[in-house]
Amino acid sequence: MKYLHLLSILSLVFIYSCGGPSNTSLGPVQLKQEIPEITMEHAYYSSNDTLHLLIKFEDVQQVLDLLQSATSYEYAVRTGTANNSAIILEDSVNLPDRKITDVEGQLHVQVVLPSSVVQGPNVLHIQVWQVLTGQERVGMKFKLPLTTAMLRKDYLLVHARSGKPVFKDYVTTSDQLVLRKYGSSNDSLRVEQYELDFMPAAPPMSTRKPVVPRTISAASVFNAGTRDTIKLAKEGLYTFGAGSETAKSMLVMPHNYPQVTMADELVPPLIYLTTSREREALLKSPDVKAAVDNFWLEVGEGNSTQARELIRTYYNRVEMANKLFTAHKAGWATDRGMIYLVYGRPSSISQVGPNITWIYRESMTSPYIKFVFTKKENNFTENYYELVRRREYEDSWYSSVAKWRAGKTNL
Repeated sequence: MKYLHLLSILSLVFIYSCGGPSNTSLGPVQLKQEIPEITMEHAYYSSNDTLHLLIKFEDVQQVLDLLQSATSYEYAVRTGTANNSAIILEDSVNLPDRKITDVEGQLHVQVVLPSSVVQGPNVLHIQVWQVLTGQERVGMKFKLPLTTAMLRKDYLLVHARSGKPVFKDYVTTSDQLVLRKYGSSNDSLRVEQYELDFMPAAPPMSTRKPVVPRTISAASVFNAGTRDTIKLAKEGLYTFGAGSETAKSMLVMPHNYPQVTMADELVPPLIYLTTSREREALLKSPDVKAAVDNFWLEVGEGNSTQARELIRTYYNRVEMANKLFTAHKAGWATDRGMIYLVYGRPSSISQVGPNITWIYRESMTSPYIKFVFTKKENNFTENYYELVRRREYEDSWYSSVAKWRAGKTNL
């Protein structure tokens, strides 16, 4: 049965390169000025014939404080995704003053919809208005498809410490969760845990397909009761409400995720830039951290400043890919994560139906190239998109990898 992806990143308004300090030992590097990258995430539950949508807006670059700049939001349920689709209901809300319980940098809002409008092909259109420096008023638009299946989900997973919903497709081994039920039944949820053995994305020119579809079995099973404190101390892929159409899957990763901070975490994302022999040598080194630093120093031709810039750029892209594209595996290992790591931010993003198109416009260092990702059914997530692979990508791919190996940082 197809599991419903309940807490997803729905709309990327901007895609820009990542910010944040490097976690390597080569020393500090001056950070470039970053540009906001706004995401919308949501959780929901159904109660008393209404759908309660809990929505979080955030700048994942941590450049813009939406909590400070946002002044109001407006929403409309329309009969389709087009901005001129017929309106079924609409409302606008002025945002109140900040509360002590607000999370710095995050804007949380709640939208309650009657069950009569929660059905396909209806779409919730929401726009958040901000006042920026100089009193410039800017609106951010997001869309959320509505389905009748949403009305059958009567529970919510929240963080035990803050009581905030679990919005992302991942939590960490240090997180503790609580199950809240809103329906008449207080039945526990069946939880299945799967091992993390999914392969990283293949290069964009690879057209080889698996011979047969892959099947996996749960490594362990347990029940989570209402208001139980759920500790997920073991890394893996967990499905809550397994076997039902309201199931929610999430990745449980080390406590530092989505950042890459441990020595043994530095090597796997290098799969797109290195040979298998090089990665094996890095992993077998008695000091993996030093070996990775030396790898980047060699790429930077012994220039420590250049090596630090390469490290900062690459591993911040890893972190951003984890934030944006995590599905049944780490974000950097997905098709979108692979392209993001090697090519960086797209010049533009567009979505038509199940297809997302990334365009990299021609520049002094790179030619024009376009990648198309198609949403694929997956038992664990609806945030998984596969790249439409083409043989024609081969020259561009090897050229981009060669630039990384030549120590170029203006990618």
